[in-house]
Amino acid sequence: MRFRSVAAVFLALFLSASGIGHAVKPGPDFSIPSVSRSLLTQRPITLGDPIDVALNIYHKKKDSVAFPEEAEYFLPFILKDMTVKKSRGKENTSKTMVVYTFTIFDTGTFTLPPFETTVGEEVIETEPLEISVLSVLPKDGEQPALKDIVGPYRPKIRPLMILIILSSIIGAAALMYFVLKIITRRKSEFIREMEIPEGVDPYEFSIMELNQLKKAFIIHESGTRSIYTKISFVLRFFIGAVYHFNAPQMTTGEIRRYMRTQDQHTVSVSELVDILKRSDLVKFAKEQPGEKQTEDDITGSIWIINEIHTSFMKTEEQATDDV
Repeated sequence: MRFRSVAAVFLALFLSASGIGHAVKPGPDFSIPSVSRSLLTQRPITLGDPIDVALNIYHKKKDSVAFPEEAEYFLPFILKDMTVKKSRGKENTSKTMVVYTFTIFDTGTFTLPPFETTVGEEVIETEPLEISVLSVLPKDGEQPALKDIVGPYRPKIRPLMILIILSSIIGAAALMYFVLKIITRRKSEFIREMEIPEGVDPYEFSIMELNQLKKAFIIHESGTRSIYTKISFVLRFFIGAVYHFNAPQMTTGEIRRYMRTQDQHTVSVSELVDILKRSDLVKFAKEQPGEKQTEDDITGSIWIINEIHTSFMKTEEQATDDV
C-alpha cells in the first residue's frame, strides 16, 4: 500500500515537470488563476489504504499561494503526508501542485470537502470529491473479494451463543458446588479425627500425644502427612481448650486473627501460626518438609504447649494467693 502511494506521488510530480497532462498554456477555456483537484489512487479503495489526492494551482509567477494544510480541515479523513512541487510555465505563469496522502479506517462513501485556495487576493474553491471505501474479505487471500458497503450494524445474538453462555454459567456453578463439597467433606473428616473422650486434661493429653509422635518419628513408624495431621490436631485442640474458642473448626488465618486479639498468651503467635501453616501445606498441598524441619516442628509444638500451660498455672496460683 505504501509503495502504491509513493508511486502515485512520483507519477504526479513527473507529469507536472514534463508538462504532460497538465500543460500550462493559455486558451479560451483556461484562466489564470485556476484550481483543479484529482484522485490519484486507483479504485477500488479499501479500508486503511493510503489515498493520494492532487491539488493543481495555476497562477502568475509573482502571486502568493495559500492552500489547506491543517489536519482538521480534511476530516473524516486522516492526513498522513503532504508534498508540494512548483514548476514554471510559459508567459509568466506557474503551477503549484500539492499531493495529499490520506487514510480512513471506516467503510462507506465519504465526501472530501472543497479545498479553499487563495491566489494573490482571489479565493478559489474546488468541487467536493466523493471517495468510496470498501472492506476486504478474506484479508490474506491472493485476490480478496470486495464486500458491499454497509452502514454500522448491531451485533446479532445467535441462539448458539446464548446456549454457550448459559452452559458456561451452569458449568461454573457446578464446579463451584463440587469444590465446596470436597472442602466440606475434608473439614468434617478432620473434625471426626479430633474427637476426644470427655473429661481428659488438655495439657496431659496434648503432651502425651506429641511425645508418642516424637517416638514414632524417630523410629520412622509414621509418614510426614500423618505427623503433621497429628501436630495440627493437638495444637488446635489445646489452644481451643485453654483460650475457650472453637479452634478445631477454624482456619489457620482465623486462629491467627483471634490469637492476636488476646493479651493472655505468652508464646509468639507467629511461631504457632508457622507450624499450623506448614501442617496445612503438608495435608492439602502434599508438601514434604525435611526430617530436620519435621523434628523441629514436633519439638516446637511441645515447647508451645508447655509455655502456655506454665503461664496459665502461674496465673491460677496468683489468683489463689489473692483470694
